Amino acid sequence: MSTQGQWGLTVIRVGLAAVLLWFGREQLLHAADWIGYVPNYAMSLSGLPATTIVLANGSAEIAFGLLLFLGLFTRISAFVMGVHLALIAFSLGLNQIGVRDWGLAAALFGIALAGPGTLSIDGDASH
Repeated sequence: MSTQGQWGLTVIRVGLAAVLLWFGREQLLHAADWIGYVPNYAMSLSGLPATTIVLANGSAEIAFGLLLFLGLFTRISAFVMGVHLALIAFSLGLNQIGVRDWGLAAALFGIALAGPGTLSIDGDASH
């Protein structure tokens, strides 16, 4: 891939990491604001209250956001978060938030397929 293409992947990876880190932080700091987004089936299947699910989700988004930012375990992290956001988008349906999450999921799947780009631990380790 060209140098410009590699830098393009880096911009997308870091941008997606920033989105995950921001949403994860918001969920940890303001969990009550997010419980309305937790589907009933998530509480039924897990047996956990909505607040706990929001806090776990926020923690996961921060963890995977950090991995993406660093470019560490990039492909698997992007794939896991892509599946996660696709499930959220499917749950939300075709509205403003759901369509946005489909777009984010698609970008994450692209990173899972193409790799981290430049300035990544994964990329540096392969040289």
